[in-house]
Amino acid sequence: MPNQSRHFLTMTLASLLCLAPTTALKAQETAEAKKCIDAGKISGYRIVTDEVIRLEMQGQKDVLLRLKRHCPQLHYHKYMSFTPVNGQLCARFDDIITRSGTPCRIESISEVSDESADTSP
Repeated sequence: MPNQSRHFLTMTLASLLCLAPTTALKAQETAEAKKCIDAGKISGYRIVTDEVIRLEMQGQKDVLLRLKRHCPQLHYHKYMSFTPVNGQLCARFDDIITRSGTPCRIESISEVSDESADTSP
């Protein structure tokens, strides 16, 4: 019996060691997926396309919101709204709402770099 317990313990430790890099990677992906911005710092926005919105931020670089999928008539109406939770707007958790009431999930949030300063379609 002690030999079986030692074998089980060895197998369990080996399994945990194999999973450790995967678990660390998933934690990193989750941290990136939860990227949020302070909604109180948003001073304006520009609808670039039906998939991209540029947010003007107070005292910070502008931010691009990329939507998970095409958001119908977003660019046509050039209007969106959102409801921040705890003052935050987060990728993969929050939606923007179009003029027609259609919710569109935010896929990613990134700062505007010098190369992407012109975000016109």
